Amino acid sequence: MGFLAWLLSQCRRPRGCVGRFLARGMNREHAPMTDWALSQVSIRDSRCVLDVGCGGGAALMKLANLLPRAELHGIDYSPESLKIAARTNRHLIREGRIFIREANVSQLPYENEHFDLIIAIESHYFWPDLKEDLAELRRVMRHGGKVILVGGVYFGGKSDSRNRKLAAIGSMNCQTLAELRETLCEAEYADVEVHEEWKKGWFCIVGHKPPRGEVDYTPDA
Repeated sequence: MGFLAWLLSQCRRPRGCVGRFLARGMNREHAPMTDWALSQVSIRDSRCVLDVGCGGGAALMKLANLLPRAELHGIDYSPESLKIAARTNRHLIREGRIFIREANVSQLPYENEHFDLIIAIESHYFWPDLKEDLAELRRVMRHGGKVILVGGVYFGGKSDSRNRKLAAIGSMNCQTLAELRETLCEAEYADVEVHEEWKKGWFCIVGHKPPRGEVDYTPDA
């Protein structure tokens, strides 16, 4: 395994002291992208939020500031990442505002229709089966809720050549933004929105679970 492949495997699932170092680094590196993504969509009415692949926990802290009345949950399947997330949010965890646990996106330990907002930052390309895992997120999402996928590795953008290399080496599930949009529609999300920050090479895709009784999985024109 070459160095880049090893590094991407650590990004997929941080392990050991290197994993803890990466989790802290991702807290810093992902902050500007997270700020941009959250500025693209209204989240102010969210009351129960899940961060899938919460990493070092910086996004949870940011969400706690933006949503002071919300119940916030974070999951990750890396124990090392969760250690950093627990330290980052120790005061909020003690106050009962943030809850973190080890879990896999393919089998979420939550009942149906629990969350009204689910966010995943730089994690969805490492999920075992993107379409099926999006369906699992929809299961635990309330009608009228939304999922937000945020990232900087996708095909067709400013850094297409680099991203294709990373995807091949790291076995990452990368797509064009049009393909990602179609995947969300196939997973039965409605009113799918695509936002792109071309200069930075960032994207934010938002899918909605239709209100109860409504079914519309057609992408916007």
